[in-house]
Amino acid sequence: MKSQRFRRIVEENIKFEKKSPYNFCDRWCERCPPDKQTRCRLYQDEFERKLTCIAHGRDLYDPEITAEVMEQQFEDSGKKIKKFMEENDIDFDDSDDSESANMGDDIEPAENNPLDNTGEQFCKRADEFLKEVFYNKEGLNPDLTNDFETIAWYHTLLSVKLHRALCGLHEFVNQDEFPLCDAVAQFAICKKAITGTVQALRRIAPDYFQYKNLIQELLALLHNILSRIEALEESI
Repeated sequence: MKSQRFRRIVEENIKFEKKSPYNFCDRWCERCPPDKQTRCRLYQDEFERKLTCIAHGRDLYDPEITAEVMEQQFEDSGKKIKKFMEENDIDFDDSDDSESANMGDDIEPAENNPLDNTGEQFCKRADEFLKEVFYNKEGLNPDLTNDFETIAWYHTLLSVKLHRALCGLHEFVNQDEFPLCDAVAQFAICKKAITGTVQALRRIAPDYFQYKNLIQELLALLHNILSRIEALEESI
C-alpha cells in the first residue's frame, strides 16, 4: 500500500517530467517519441554538442567539448529547477519530521546495500549472456534482434539507476526531500527496465533453450529486484 507521501511525490515528479523529461527517462533517445524529444533538454543538448564537434572538426565524443557542455547543462538545470519550484510553490524543506522518521535511519549506503549488489550481479550475468549469444551475432535469430537490444540497453542502465535511487534514499535521511523525489523517479525507470527486459527474455527463451538455466537466473534476479523496489516504495 503506497503512502500519501509517495503518491504526492509521484504527482510532483509528473510535473517535473513535463518540464525536464530527461531526468525521468531511460536515455534511449532513438526510441523516444518526437514530441518528447522536442521538449527534452538532454536530447537538445546532445544534438547541440554533436553540432559543436562537427563545426570544430572534432570527434563526436571529444572529452573537452563534452565536459564544457555538461558543465553548462548542470548550471542551467539548477536554475530551471529552482525557478520551477518557485513558480509551483514547492518547498522540499517543508516536510514533516515524523514522516522522515518513519523512513528509518537504517538505510544502508548504496555501495553496501544488498539490493545494489543484486543489481550489479544481474548486470554481470546479463553481460555474460549477451557476449555468448548476441554480440558475436553468430546464428542470431533476426526476429529477436530488438529483444537482445532491449536487454543490452537496460542491463547496465538498471544497475546505474538502482544505485542512484538507493543513494537518494540514503541522502534523504539527513537532507531535504529532493533526494527522495529523485529516488522515486529512478525506481520508476528501474521498473520500466525490468518490465522490458523480462518480456524480452521470455520471447528469447524458446529459441535459446541451451541457455535455459541462465535465462531463468536472470528472470529470478529481476523479480527479486522488483519486489524489493516495491517494498522500498511502500516504506516511503
